[in-house]
Amino acid sequence: MILADLAAVSLKQIYRNRRRYKSVIIGISVGIAGIIIVLTMGDSVEQDLGQNLELLGSATIVKASFDYTKSKKKHGGQYFPKDAKDIEKLPGVKSVSPTVVSFPPFTYKLNKMSGRLLGVEESFFDTIHIPMARGRRINSDDVAWFNSVCVIGDEIARTLFSDNEDPLGKKIFIGGHLFRVVGLIGGVEDTSFLNTIIIPISVGRSRFAEMYEIKNIYVRAVNWDAVAPLHKDLHDLLARNQPGYAESMDIRSFPERIKTIQHAVLLVKVFLYASLFVTIVLGGIGIMNVMLSAVRERTKEIGLRKAVGATETMILSQFLFESVSISLVGAILGILIGFVSVEIMKRLFQTSPAYGVFVISIIGGVIFGVILGIASGIIPAIRASRFDPAESMRFE
Repeated sequence: MILADLAAVSLKQIYRNRRRYKSVIIGISVGIAGIIIVLTMGDSVEQDLGQNLELLGSATIVKASFDYTKSKKKHGGQYFPKDAKDIEKLPGVKSVSPTVVSFPPFTYKLNKMSGRLLGVEESFFDTIHIPMARGRRINSDDVAWFNSVCVIGDEIARTLFSDNEDPLGKKIFIGGHLFRVVGLIGGVEDTSFLNTIIIPISVGRSRFAEMYEIKNIYVRAVNWDAVAPLHKDLHDLLARNQPGYAESMDIRSFPERIKTIQHAVLLVKVFLYASLFVTIVLGGIGIMNVMLSAVRERTKEIGLRKAVGATETMILSQFLFESVSISLVGAILGILIGFVSVEIMKRLFQTSPAYGVFVISIIGGVIFGVILGIASGIIPAIRASRFDPAESMRFE
C-alpha cells in the first residue's frame, strides 16, 4: 500500500469516525497550542521580566566604588566623566549614572537635620529606579543650567516640614546653599533614600568641595543575563582607565537576587510545561484507546483484507498511519490555535515575541505529533496485524 493510499484511507476513517476522535484531537490541539504559546510568549515575557525595573530593583545594577582596605597605599581614588562615557559603550549596558555624595546639614526655618546629599545626572532615576511620589525628577536642563533644585526623601519631608505643609516649591538650605524642592521620592527598595536629598551633579561638584570627586558609578544592565559579563567588562575597563586605583576598586553586583527571581520564573514554567505535557499524554492515551476500540470493531474488515492478500506489514502500516494522522490533525489544529493566540497576545501586551522560537515550536509540534501518533498507535497496529484471517472472519 503506497503512502498516498494510506493517507487517503486514514483521513477517510478519521472523517467517518470524527465524533469518536473529536475529544482526542481537541486534547492534543490544546496541548500543542499551549506549548507553542508558552515557548513563544514565555521567551518574550522572560525578556520583559529581565528588563522590568520595578520587579528587578537593584538585581541588574552593577556598582563601581572604592574599598580602600584593599589598597596597600593611601590615595584618594576617584572616577571621571570619561569613565562613565566609556562604560556606556560596553555591551549589555542600559544606563550609566555617576554620583557624588556628601552629608551636610539640611535646614528649613527652625528645623534642622543631617542626611545624605546625592548629586546625580538625569539618568540616575532610571538606573536605580527611583519612582516619584509627587513632583518631578532632576532633568537634563537642571544639570546643564546648574539649577538649584532638589528632590527629597520621605524622612526629610516629615522632619523639616509640618504635617499640613506641602514641601513642593519650598526652599531649604543645604550646607548653606538655598535649593527649591521640586519632587518627593516615592516607594524605593533602598530605604536609605528616605533620608536623602538629590540635587544635580553639576551643582554638587561646583558648590560643595567634598562632592567634586566621583566615588560611585551605577550601571544598569539591559537584562539579568548581561550582569555577569558586564561585571567583568566593567572591572577591566576601569582598571585600564585608572591603573593607579585598580587594586582598591570595588565592582559589586547582586547575583543572588537574580537567582531568586529566576527560580520563581522557573517554577512557573515547570508547572505550565508539566500541565501541558499531561494534557498531551492524556491525548495519546486517548488515541490508543480509540484505536484499540477501532481494531476490535473492524476485526472482520481486517480478516477480509488478509484473506485477499494483505500482509501483516500492510495492516500494521494502515493502523499506524491512521494513528499518526489523528495526532497530526490535532497538532496542525493546535499550531493554528497557537499562531492566532500568539498574534492576539502580541497586540494585547504590546510585545515582540521571538519568531525564531515560534518557528522552532511549530516544527517541534509537528515532530511531537508524529512521535505521539506512533507511540499511541503501535500497540493497536501490532494487534491488528497479527489477527488470524479465519478467526477474524467468524468474529461477531
